[in-house]
Amino acid sequence: MKMQYKASKLRDFSNRVLMKVGVPEEEAEIITTTMIEADARGIHSHGLMRLPIYIQRIQKGYIRNEAEITVEKDNKGTAVLDGHFSAGQVVATKAMDMAIEKAGEYGISAVSVRNSNHFGIAAHYALKAAKKNMIAIVMSNTAPLMPPTGGAEKVLGNNPLAIAAPSSGKNPVLLDMALSNVALGKIIFAKNKGVLIPDGWGADKSGAPTTDPSSVLDGGFVLPVGGPKGFGLALMVELLTGVISGGDFSKMIPSMYDLSQKQSISHLMIAIDISFFMDVDRFKGLSETLGGYVKNAIKAPGVEDLYLPGEIEFGVEEKRMTSGIPVSDGVLEDLNKLASSLELPFLD
Repeated sequence: MKMQYKASKLRDFSNRVLMKVGVPEEEAEIITTTMIEADARGIHSHGLMRLPIYIQRIQKGYIRNEAEITVEKDNKGTAVLDGHFSAGQVVATKAMDMAIEKAGEYGISAVSVRNSNHFGIAAHYALKAAKKNMIAIVMSNTAPLMPPTGGAEKVLGNNPLAIAAPSSGKNPVLLDMALSNVALGKIIFAKNKGVLIPDGWGADKSGAPTTDPSSVLDGGFVLPVGGPKGFGLALMVELLTGVISGGDFSKMIPSMYDLSQKQSISHLMIAIDISFFMDVDRFKGLSETLGGYVKNAIKAPGVEDLYLPGEIEFGVEEKRMTSGIPVSDGVLEDLNKLASSLELPFLD
């Protein structure tokens, strides 16, 4: 069973929780917004189910309750930021804002980040640039979750990648994906709901395929999308985040759920100002034309509609922002336990 809540009620609850542990209101709002967007878009693996672990890590001192972000290098169209273990959402927001500003001046920019934390859905940052009539590429590394092809040891995360481009259609074109067949959070979500996972999502500790989420979480693996191609792409994202930023990478990064140490997560924000290449309105019109080729393509038997990347999630978000955002019983229980521990009102 799922309860449905207005976004405003979830927002108020999350902000109160974050501010209770010393997060400034402005930063709490940034963190909360990414979680609300995730739940509204149906990406519950990055929604409010993450709030308890964020709070635990803040209480341990592994995530700063008040951000400290320094610019370590600044060279016209590029920059390197050190997040000093601040909240990933706050660090990534500053990085994308800087990338947008630099792209507006130089046409294209790249801002690298080290010593950050989990930043939620990559789409949030890519869409910030798309709304400014820019193309964005966003990526991050994570704790190791995937073995190399033929291996039985985690060496790479399922490093998320998002690309967004504006369009004169209803929404920007948005690709937002983890480089595993599924994000780890979805496996955690399945375990919390007590349901099996589809074939191909994960393997147990011996490398054998499994549909039991607990077997994946107990020393098992998530599997790369597209086999060796997905693993290769994840490797390149690792180079473009952890390695080039001077941060941690691969087996250096502990799990977010390891409450004995900090994580050092790295991101890369790339922004491209379309006006340096062509007229923005023409680009947006051509983007819509390209989308039309996809939408109006001949359908295979039994297929009712064809979708652009991100289209389904935009539709879900639009509906839920009016009708309410569902919260599962398990997540609701965890949130209310958290509220109780902080002597705050329950989410009811």
